[in-house]
Order: sequence, then structure tokens, then C-alpha cells
Amino acid sequence: MNNKLLKGAKLRVSSKLKEIKSKDISKFRLMTMAAILFKTIIFMSLLETRDASSLSLYKLNFQFWYVYLAFAGIFYSFGYLFAKVNQIKFYIIFNIAYTVMLIADLWYFRVNRDFWGLDNIFFPGTFNPFQGLLIQPRPIDLLFLVDLVFIGLWLKRRRLSSSAKKSITAFRKSMTWSLSVIAISFLLINIVGLSTWDRQLFFVGWSPIMSIRAPGPVGYHLHQGVRTVNKLFSSKSQEEIEEIKAWHDENKEDIEDNQYKGIFKGKNVIFLQLESFENFIINRKANGKEITPYLNKLAREGFYFNNIYEQNNGGNSSDADLMVNASSYTLSGVITATHYGEVVYPHSFQRILKSEGYTTVSAHADNAGEFNWTELHKNGFGVDILWDLREFKYEESVGYGLSDRSFLSQLAEKMKSLPEPYYLFAPTMSNHGPFAIDQKYRELDLPKEIDESYLGGYFECSLYTDRQIEMFLNKLDQEGMLDNTVVVLYGDHAGVHKYYNEEIQHLDFEGNWWKEYDHEIPLIIYAKGISPQLFETYGGHTDIMPTVAYMLGIDDSKYRDYVMGRILVNTKRDATVIKGNIIKGNVTSEEERRHLLKCYEIADKKIR
Repeated sequence: MNNKLLKGAKLRVSSKLKEIKSKDISKFRLMTMAAILFKTIIFMSLLETRDASSLSLYKLNFQFWYVYLAFAGIFYSFGYLFAKVNQIKFYIIFNIAYTVMLIADLWYFRVNRDFWGLDNIFFPGTFNPFQGLLIQPRPIDLLFLVDLVFIGLWLKRRRLSSSAKKSITAFRKSMTWSLSVIAISFLLINIVGLSTWDRQLFFVGWSPIMSIRAPGPVGYHLHQGVRTVNKLFSSKSQEEIEEIKAWHDENKEDIEDNQYKGIFKGKNVIFLQLESFENFIINRKANGKEITPYLNKLAREGFYFNNIYEQNNGGNSSDADLMVNASSYTLSGVITATHYGEVVYPHSFQRILKSEGYTTVSAHADNAGEFNWTELHKNGFGVDILWDLREFKYEESVGYGLSDRSFLSQLAEKMKSLPEPYYLFAPTMSNHGPFAIDQKYRELDLPKEIDESYLGGYFECSLYTDRQIEMFLNKLDQEGMLDNTVVVLYGDHAGVHKYYNEEIQHLDFEGNWWKEYDHEIPLIIYAKGISPQLFETYGGHTDIMPTVAYMLGIDDSKYRDYVMGRILVNTKRDATVIKGNIIKGNVTSEEERRHLLKCYEIADKKIR
């Protein structure tokens, strides 16, 4: 009898507990949001690691936890619009969908150092630029599934039940809370400045990690989605299209071909984009020693253009990528590559050369996704092969990242496997501000004040890169790879004057020949056996591609109607324009002046 009473009591207590749990869904909601926050922090922390596959307690990213919750809360709020068991189902589906999003983002990131999004649907050329396998599971990924396993076990043991009612009021309160936290966070983070400049809401940084740090995955995708929709509904009028066509018609020069047409026909092409190289150091000495001895030699033995200007706008190095490969000016105020990576340049140098039978390669000793270079080169230019930092052994760091010595020596080895003819685009990185190169690489024995200044550092970094270019081309020459190759070397933008001009103006060194910021960059085109020539024509980044295309003998119809630059070895014009609509050179008519002053405006309309 006592056993029957005890058993009955247990059944009544158990029934009562189930009844209470079925009525009180708030605990389940709390568990769901706690799981969402936990997974988001794990996800954000993995992004900060080198391979996005290992986790360190010291790198757990809690800084913006409230923002992550607020953005997730927007979707969480819709659960209140369901009643009873459907509300539980909604939160389970929400949790699963959120988990799938995180894992998909993480796997995509492991391949492309970027995240999938709405733009990949409407602009399919931007999807998976490395064309790698996107299923990239790692043991750490099991952390995203732990709570779902417990929920599955719970569902298996208990009947899904709830007495929660649909509540418009609760929905409004939850949504208001989420949107208020986001608005206040934006005010404090972006306006008041309680966070660093590279951790902002609704912000397109030069890398996807910068853009996602503050808003988290939901906020990032919402922002990217809005930007994509805006682009889909933006269009240019027929009048603007006609204006662009008219500008290009004016830009063409009807000039008879000269002796430079086709002199490099069929040759391999290497573009070496030299970080922060200014022209003022070419053929100059510091403390009696040449700053760039090898480039000076190439300038004497090749084609040297001594009136070439940087034309970068909002994007510096990435702008140079675009200008020399697409012969197009870039946007102001934003980084063209990161804000308009979906733009296709149908007459890029890569696409033109591919039509001529070339294999095209872009090699960056940088992470995929930085400045959106992978998307720009794959989707924008149509390059065949991408080599990012993962293709190189990280042996030492000099300047911005992997040393030029290590990068260029490894690059020379990798190039042996390329089928000819090929086009290789490769930027150096060691000559990067603040030009704090190690003492073991300093050769100029500069006076202490100069040696410890940005100017002295710049001289030493430039010499270091010059040595590595020499090593690189010597390696190619020893393998016979220079016999049928033309090498184009140019500065991506100015260096010490561009970033540290105020800091160096108080210095007094060797007559101060170095003080003027003239915006000039070097341009040297070298091939074995050519007759040296000095070209004093005024030009800029946008002129490099059509000039080389002309010397390769490429049919004019493939590029002349589309490029914004000129052929520097066959032109009657002697002027160019740089950022700020500043004209450099000799303008011969008011029509030419107006044409130059519209360059950036026309590019803006073309790209947008």
C-alpha cells in the first residue's frame, strides 16, 4: 500500500513538473540565446587565428557581445508571433539556421578569407574565387553542435509542449530592445569613438575581419545584403552612358604605329608592383651610396619613364592593382576593390592576354581577402591562378609582412612550372611604412638622426627591396627565364612623402634634395637586348597597361576603345591628372584640359 501511495505521489510530482516546464518557455528562450551568444563568440574568436581552426582562451572575443545579441535578437523577436508548440519549433529552427550560417561562413572563410553573402547570388563571379572545396570541417567545429545535441536528446525524452501564447506586445518589446541596443552601440562605437577605427558598425574595412568584428555575423550579413540590394537597383541614365562613350572616343589617338609596336610580341610579362616606391630615389645617393643601385642599372639598360605619377584615389595599393590591370581610374572616399568587388572589367589586361593564349597569375604574399584583392583579380580581371600567402612558406617578416627576399625567391621557384607565355602580377611588401627595417639590413651608414628618422628608414627599406629585385631577376636569368620575358617595374604609390611628409621636413640632410613631394613613381620596362631609352612623356598608372599591350603587338580593337590611359611610347599628348584633379605636364588646349579633369568623374560613373 505504501509503495502504491509513493508511486502515485511521484507520478503527480512528475506531472506537475512537466506542466510547469510546458508553461514556462522563458527558460528555453534563455537557453537558446545563451547558445547563440556562445557560438558567436567561438566563431568570432576562430576568425582571429591563422587557420581559423584552433581556439585560444586568450583570443576569445567578448568585446561586442551585446551587439551580437542585439542583432540575433531581431530574429529572436519573431518567436513571440507563434503560440504553444510552434514557438518552441521556431526557436529550434532559428538555432539550427544560425548554426548552419556560422559553419558555412567559417568553412568559406577557411578557403577564401571572406564570407558568403547575397552578392554571391546576384554576382556569381564573386563566389569562391579560389575555387576550393568549401566543406572544411575541423574538430573545433563540434562546439557549434553541442547545444543542438542536448536539444535533440531532450526532444527524444520529452513530449514537445508549451502553453505560451502569441504576443504582439512581447514581439514589439523584444524588437525595440534589439534595435535600441544597435542604435546606441552605433552612437557609442562609431560616433563617440569608444572603439578603435577598425572595429565599427556598418563599416566596410579593407578586410572582411575588420568589417565583421563589431556587428558580428548577423549584422555583417544584413549590412552586406542592404549594400547588394542598393547596387541592384542603382542604374545610370542613357545620358551618362553616352557621356562615358564620348569621353572614350576623345581619349583615343589616331596615330600611325611606330617602331615600338610589337617589339615584345609573344614574350612572357612580369609586373612587379613596388611598395611605396617614389621616383625621387632613382639615380640618387645617400651618404655616397646608391639608394637603388639595381633599379638604376635597369633604368640605364631598359626603357625608363621619368615623369610618371601616382593616380591612386581612395585605395592606395589596391587602386594601383586596378589601374595597371584595367587602365581605369578609381573612386574617391572609398576603396574601390572592397566596395565594388563585383564589378567585372571585360577588357582587363588578364582577359586580353588570355585571348592571346597567355596563362595569367596573381601572386600576393598576403592573406586572401585583404583589400578584397582575390575577388578583384578573379572576378574583376579574370585571372587564371591566384597565389596567396598560403602558397608561400612564412620564413621571415620585413615591413608589412613576408619579406621580399623570401617572397621573391619562392616566387622564382614557383614560376618554373608556369606554361608559356604567361603574365605574372606580383607586388612587393617590405618597403612599407613606418620603414622600421632591422639593423642587419641597413647598409647606408647614415648619420644617427637620419638613420632613426622615417627618411632614413625609407632609404634603407628601398635599398633592401632593390637587392631582392636583383636576386629575383638573377634567379630567373640563371634559369633562362628572362630570355623571353619583359619585366615592368613601377611604384604602387608614394611612400615617405605620402605618409610622413610633416615628420621629415625638419631634417637637414645633404642639401635637402629629397624634400619635395612630387607624386612621381618610377616606371621601368626591361627586357634583355633592348636598346635603352629615356621617355620623358608625362603619364600615370592608367597608362601602363595600354603601353605594354602596344609593345606586345596586341590588336588595338581589344583595348583602345576601353582604356582610360594612353600609349606612352606613341602619343601626341604630354599631360596626365592625379587625385584632386591636379594636372601634371603640358596641356596644349582647353579641350585637353577639360578631358583630363573629367577622368575621375567618368571612372566613378563607369564603376558605380
